[in-house]
Amino acid sequence: MEDKRIRNLNSFFRHVFGRKVYKVGLWGGFSCPNRDGTLSSEGCAFCNPLSSHPKSFEEGKSITQQLTDGCRYITWRFNVNSFFPYFQDYTTTYGDPAELDALYSEALSYPGVVGLSLCTRPDCLPEPILGYLEDLSRRTFLWVEVGVQTSDDRILRDMNRCHASLDTVNSFNALHARKIFSAAHMIIGYPGSSRETVLADAAFIRETGADGVKLQNLHVVKNTSIEKQFAAGEFELMEMDEYIDMVILFLEHTEPGVVILRLTGEAPDKLTVAPQWSLHKMTILNRIHEEMKLMDTWQGKSLGFSKSAVNLPLENLRTHWRAD
Repeated sequence: MEDKRIRNLNSFFRHVFGRKVYKVGLWGGFSCPNRDGTLSSEGCAFCNPLSSHPKSFEEGKSITQQLTDGCRYITWRFNVNSFFPYFQDYTTTYGDPAELDALYSEALSYPGVVGLSLCTRPDCLPEPILGYLEDLSRRTFLWVEVGVQTSDDRILRDMNRCHASLDTVNSFNALHARKIFSAAHMIIGYPGSSRETVLADAAFIRETGADGVKLQNLHVVKNTSIEKQFAAGEFELMEMDEYIDMVILFLEHTEPGVVILRLTGEAPDKLTVAPQWSLHKMTILNRIHEEMKLMDTWQGKSLGFSKSAVNLPLENLRTHWRAD
């Protein structure tokens, strides 16, 4: 029997859909208020949008063509025929609802697609978009992933995020009021952060009621402002062992009903400046699971939950939609 210590995405999809489902990354040609001059023209300090290009993406490909390539590979590699498109470039709720609907609908009409995932910023969920997303969530399993990064407003300013932690709270409240499934993207190891930051961020995410969490180490990529700071020796990056310790600490303080979508992040080799260990995804994942076994710890342990809680079914999914 599998020794489960976290509620991972695979087990969650099996619970919801009764079978394996794989996410397929898409590039929708979106923009961002932190890039187009609305808030800033510099972007976030750590962000190079090319680092999130789906592997199968080629310039000029339509959403359908991207799905054809991505789903074909997934079917061949994993023998899976159920797919969850994920729009991941820039801010995918930033735009006119009619134009967004055209992109989303094209993805949802592809054979085998069972839902949709969108990444966004806390300040890019105005009322017209929220109303549209609520309607969309009645038609399909919708998952809105919010770039939180941290609860520390000082670090948010250093990141040039151009939003505050209060915007994050408001965004999750608005999504949950409309029964829209949510997730929080978090960065561990940003300059100025510490063990106390990790604990504060975990507590903050508990307060938001986020349904899922994505964790990633800070990795420096080319053509970003943080690359210049790193080159100037203004900060040091975490070593792999320290990052693994911080991930486990976060997980121990995360309720076992929260779905863990990701435990580490990476950019393409050609764009990665440092750390080089971030390129070895499976090594990091294996080390996290090995350490959790050695420590005999699990998601939610520090909150008083038993290990078995990560296996309990989620009977009260916050969504209008239900699988047949």
